[in-house]
Amino acid sequence: MLGTAQWGHAYGATNTVGRLSDEEVASIAALAHEAGVTDVDTARAYGDAEQRLKPFASQLSVTTKISGAGDVSGHVLDSIAVLGLDSVTAVLIHDWDELDSDRQAESALALSQLIDRGAVSRAGVSVYDVADLEAAADVFGTANVPLQEVQVPANVLDRRLDESGALADLSASGAHVVVRSVFLQGILLSPGGGLADHPDVVNFRDCIDGRSSALEACLGHAQGLPWVTHVVVGATSARELAEIVSAWQSCSPGWLEASLASSDVDLIDPRRW
Repeated sequence: MLGTAQWGHAYGATNTVGRLSDEEVASIAALAHEAGVTDVDTARAYGDAEQRLKPFASQLSVTTKISGAGDVSGHVLDSIAVLGLDSVTAVLIHDWDELDSDRQAESALALSQLIDRGAVSRAGVSVYDVADLEAAADVFGTANVPLQEVQVPANVLDRRLDESGALADLSASGAHVVVRSVFLQGILLSPGGGLADHPDVVNFRDCIDGRSSALEACLGHAQGLPWVTHVVVGATSARELAEIVSAWQSCSPGWLEASLASSDVDLIDPRRW
């Protein structure tokens, strides 16, 4: 799944390019199409990423994320109009953990109504931990709304959800379970500097030294998680995306050593940076 955060602003802890140029966006979109990438992840919060996605959106399965704090239906319909589409594949509530129980229920109901009118095919949430995931399952279940897509963080250092029964059940039911932050915003691919000098990141680099590239190790780990159906990857250039596609095709799926797990939440949770 192609991520578009960099299309709208200077996203990423190791992003030295900033917001991507029109030419680079077009090159990335063309390469993604050539490589057979059919899913794209965007959000209203990603600056003008939805607007920049518009020329390519009709060729893709679009998931967008919105806030549950405002007019959910209005925001979704606005996003659909900006994208130049009649409907989107999925909509996720991205600030689920910040909503009170009433707003959570209202958001789930609003998404259900959008599904009924054909504007959205799947509804879900973007969460950070098991507690929020289980709360979402309860709220959607009570509202009689199928929880059909969830997005969660996971990577070789962030192992909090590795053995999640809730994610396994969702995946088995046919829901899409999407992993983000597989490169920890590029930190896991960096040779050093800043957060890449954290002892847990250095330990990861030492562990894979000579066995595979950091890129292949990160993607292979994500592929090896039994409940994963999609993996979001972002790129600041077509060259980067080509490297990711090549590594995706050549890596060996499988969990890396559990000993690599980091207990430092200030490292593995970008909200704390």
